[in-house]
Amino acid sequence: MRVLFVVSVLGLSLSACTGFQRSANSGYGSSSDYTSRDSRDVIRDRSVRQTAYELGKDPGNLSASDIQEIQDRNTVRQMERTLRSNKEKEQYSRILPWLQSDAEKVEFLSIPSIEGRQVWINKNKIWSRSTAPTHMKDLVENQDIAIGMPQEYVKKSWGEPVSVDVSGNPIYKNERWRYERQSSTSSGYRKETRFVYFEGGRVVGWETQ
Repeated sequence: MRVLFVVSVLGLSLSACTGFQRSANSGYGSSSDYTSRDSRDVIRDRSVRQTAYELGKDPGNLSASDIQEIQDRNTVRQMERTLRSNKEKEQYSRILPWLQSDAEKVEFLSIPSIEGRQVWINKNKIWSRSTAPTHMKDLVENQDIAIGMPQEYVKKSWGEPVSVDVSGNPIYKNERWRYERQSSTSSGYRKETRFVYFEGGRVVGWETQ
């Protein structure tokens, strides 16, 4: 069995995990100011350890930048929980796959109104990112996928999945897609099952069984 894991998607059973990204300085800031605490206290913090594993980091050996990255990821989660109306959630869900870092997510979520967020979307030309760069087009033409690929391009490359499992709130696009196909082997054809894992609407890992 060939396996590639880069990041675990919360709630989906994975046997391994590694990396993804972020920023604070918003009115919603994290309830824990990690940078002002003793590093040993930070490492013992259960939420910090959990997020460290999700980001592919060793919680027993965290650098200052690692701790900031963890803090930013937790800040994003706290701010996501402040989205109340369906319009707010739908707006965020649509652009989520095109946001490139947790820092961008914090910047977007820090804006207090839907109208203000739309101005930010237009100003930063977020929708222009949906145009596939050359390397992404090459992957699609070769029916391949890559880390960071948005769901839209996975469908263009591999088609519609057989099934989709969603972890948590669907607006955050933390999902596992299952594909099945007939694979040629020395002894004939056999059914091959592939699972693709997404976080925020982008590929973070996959496995083939």
